[in-house]
Amino acid sequence: MFKRQIFSQIMSAVIVVLLVSSCSTTQEKDINSKIFYPSEPSPPRIQYLTSFSGPNDLVNSNESLNTFLFGKESQASAIIKKPYGVSIHDGVIYVVDTRGPGYGVFNLKTSKFDVIHGSFSGKMRKPINLSVDINGDKYIADTQRRLVLVYDVNNKFVRLIGDGVTFTPSDVLIVGEKLFVTDIKNHKIRVLNKSDGKQLYEFGKAGSAKGQLFYPTNLALGANGNVFVSETGNFRVQEFTQQGQYINLFGKVGTGVGNFARPKGVAIDKKGQMHVVDAAFENVQVMNKEGKVLMFYGEPGNKRHNINLPTDIVINYDNNKYFQKYVDKDFKLEYVILVASQFGLNKVVAFGYGKKMGFDYTNQMLKKGTKKARINNKGK
Repeated sequence: MFKRQIFSQIMSAVIVVLLVSSCSTTQEKDINSKIFYPSEPSPPRIQYLTSFSGPNDLVNSNESLNTFLFGKESQASAIIKKPYGVSIHDGVIYVVDTRGPGYGVFNLKTSKFDVIHGSFSGKMRKPINLSVDINGDKYIADTQRRLVLVYDVNNKFVRLIGDGVTFTPSDVLIVGEKLFVTDIKNHKIRVLNKSDGKQLYEFGKAGSAKGQLFYPTNLALGANGNVFVSETGNFRVQEFTQQGQYINLFGKVGTGVGNFARPKGVAIDKKGQMHVVDAAFENVQVMNKEGKVLMFYGEPGNKRHNINLPTDIVINYDNNKYFQKYVDKDFKLEYVILVASQFGLNKVVAFGYGKKMGFDYTNQMLKKGTKKARINNKGK
């Protein structure tokens, strides 16, 4: 009986090792595969690079297997559970975990991972979005506390912005010495002094006309200095001057190209191209300055390049060197795109925007996939 138990335990251990090895091999193959949008023969513009969910995504596959088999359980269990906002600064990816609650820290320079929850006055209850200032300070919108929490470059709590009553922030955009804050409850944008948190002015009011807002969720700064606001309730993105003057709107409710069902994160590149995440369609649409759809990328699924219920997106030009090892040798990387997803295998997916050698990008028109959007509306 004793020998039979020993044999059974040995066989169970072998099966576990084989399953983990197989899973590791599959993931490694998935990681090493080159995935482009649009797919060839169209000139590729965006390459899937890698993804992040926990500490094992900062080490190689062998180290991950050793961690699984031989220890470091506390570190391995520290994964991002339900992210929303994402940002990157000086080689560090920050991703807000609404279920943590707190924010994860992926340090690409040191391959270290940490989760910040805060305590006492700095404790987070339902953080939604996070923005990083030029000096490394983090500004976190907490919808349950109805405050903006500030953490410094060393992830130490500094101060609170707001009184916990006046507004319900869902995103913070840092522009010089001003903070643009979405007030999702009162359907407006509040502009605060960064140094003391006092309100300078506000713009927008509840409604669906041009210049009015309904559940503004995310913010972005345009290449022209204007502020872009995504409205989940109005199924669109609006453009304002920093003083709050209405400029333009993009999209409307629908299932076709250029329409939205649940727009969330928005990001603008240096050319003025706008990337908009749709949590219902589970993809990202790219539009030019006039609102014309140039392409889309991302789709739901259980592979490492998939996005599932995506919420936020950020474009960054300053940290390309940390992602260069994932870039195809024939692909010239211009900037990195990070997309956060609330569900699925991976919580933050990194894409790269650029051009691939051997393709003609002169007067490029996306010939594949623009006539009908790849929409997967699961009613989430």
